[in-house]
Amino acid sequence: MLPFFTTNFGNSGSLTHEHGRRAANAVEDSRITIARFFDVQPNEVYFTAGATESNNIALNLLAAGDHLITSAVEHKSILAPARRAEKRGVELTVLTPDREGFIDPAALRDAIRSNTKLVSIEAANGEIGTIQPVAEFAAICRERGVLYHTDITQAAGKIPLKLADADLASFSAHKLYGPKGIGGLYVRRGVRVEPLIVGGGQEKNIRSGTVNVPGVVGMATAFRIRKDEMTDEGTRLTVLRNELWERITTEIAGTSVNGPRELRLPGNLNVSFDRIEADSLIVAMRRFSLSSGSACSSGERGPSPLLTAIGLSDAAALGSIRFGLGKSNTAEHIAMLVDDLKRIVAKLREISAA
Repeated sequence: MLPFFTTNFGNSGSLTHEHGRRAANAVEDSRITIARFFDVQPNEVYFTAGATESNNIALNLLAAGDHLITSAVEHKSILAPARRAEKRGVELTVLTPDREGFIDPAALRDAIRSNTKLVSIEAANGEIGTIQPVAEFAAICRERGVLYHTDITQAAGKIPLKLADADLASFSAHKLYGPKGIGGLYVRRGVRVEPLIVGGGQEKNIRSGTVNVPGVVGMATAFRIRKDEMTDEGTRLTVLRNELWERITTEIAGTSVNGPRELRLPGNLNVSFDRIEADSLIVAMRRFSLSSGSACSSGERGPSPLLTAIGLSDAAALGSIRFGLGKSNTAEHIAMLVDDLKRIVAKLREISAA
């Protein structure tokens, strides 16, 4: 990315000089790299500021009288614009997950109406790791002539995906070790979307505004690296995740895992600790960076809407921690983490009982 902050500083939209053409070439090379990763056409990949913006663009194709189907396990960047669209006359159906976070394809099929315009159900959940049957959802939508959008932010670069199953898909670079503030939207050729940001006409009017050239280059590089690393790392992280799962649930009383055992993101584990407030435990775990839910909601008080949607009580949701394992984590880290958890959980329970 560094040359595109310094020597190659041109605006990719300025093709009348060499600096701009060099930047434009870098952007298009990056588009090709990402398209190859997903096995789609380069002209179906558009650059945005991240998945939140991409999700908002996808839902912006709805108009009053249209019917939208989504789910209660979606990221807030789907649920918030969905509720806003409802206020503007869009009919909204929010599907309820089962205890492991799965959306039943039969429930989706039953929810589709004659005026259903769009279905938006994520590929994988970042809090409890559930991997949804995206191909089945897409087939149902295609059979009924309904557009299917999926937020693949948590899945991209972690598990294999066939993007051509969907009509639209959103992703962010930072979830696969790329830079923050850059993402993309896959739009199948022939699908028309309405831009949120207009004025400059960049990205074929899908997203106006000067393209973040260093970010695009960084994102493409991250995808290129993930193509080589994803399979082996997924296997390794699954082993580490399962070890953490077994040790926590066998060595710390009053713990339970949220989400599925199978069909789960490799590095994801979400655990509820009885008689523990997650915020207190996170603060006390000084050697580790932990979260009680989605990073976008980590500053908010109250139980996770996702965890209550799958049936957890408020107390269980407030006592839940999400562990996210990544490429830098080792078996030694798992041992350290469990040792710290055992000591700190015992201390916090002792304090609460006093």
